[in-house]
Amino acid sequence: MRRTLVMLALAGIVVGGTPSRAADTLLTLTPRPGAELRVVTDRPAAPVGSVVLLAGGSGVLDIDAQGRINQLAGNHLIRTRAAYVRAGYAVFAPDIASDLKGTQRYRYGAAHAADLALVVAAARKVASPVWLIGTSRGAVSAANLFAQQAAPLPDGLVISSGALMNHNVPGAAATGDMGRIRVPVLLLRHRDDSCRITPPADADRFKALLTGAPKVDIVTLTGGSPASARADPCEANHYHGFHGIDDQAVAATVAWMRANARR
Repeated sequence: MRRTLVMLALAGIVVGGTPSRAADTLLTLTPRPGAELRVVTDRPAAPVGSVVLLAGGSGVLDIDAQGRINQLAGNHLIRTRAAYVRAGYAVFAPDIASDLKGTQRYRYGAAHAADLALVVAAARKVASPVWLIGTSRGAVSAANLFAQQAAPLPDGLVISSGALMNHNVPGAAATGDMGRIRVPVLLLRHRDDSCRITPPADADRFKALLTGAPKVDIVTLTGGSPASARADPCEANHYHGFHGIDDQAVAATVAWMRANARR
């Protein structure tokens, strides 16, 4: 707990600031002939780095031609993206490539990994270091990028409430050799996450697989509350999505990124 409080105190210096920023803009990439990959971006005036935010669930943001996010707007990472901009980071929130929408198990495939590598490359042109942040099932996409070794790779990895191990559905560990992740890793969890595929104890099991990572930290948050008694424990309006403590989750992530940025 002391470690977490120190991290939050440090992050408060960053998250509390309000540097000038532009509005969301649309970045369109062409990963394959006939395929389109839309990315919502935003940035402060002088970014200190970039974050690529991978939503959970289906991962489909349904970004339209005007750059509006029409699905998963309430996902923890998507709803907090402006907080990362205020903290000094350029933000990249990718949709799923048009030719992968509606397909099964796309998160485990080489094409999806290559798509994310394109987004990482775009982010690196704006500001380094580049941090890949995946929440819930977004952890599978994040781990797959490293398992497939689709270059360029990000400089660090953050997984929050991750689908890490196998619980009726394959988790991040099923994408391949987790020893291929050779960057600092933060596993952020909520003590009371009761989603059946993201039990908090899985972070400890997953950490043991990260034999190539130079550093792996586990941070456990508490507090907040479900939006209602009928809220789904696997959705963003429950402990799983840090409902009610978004500021703490972002602050813990920002403090960790600052502490582990390459000098």
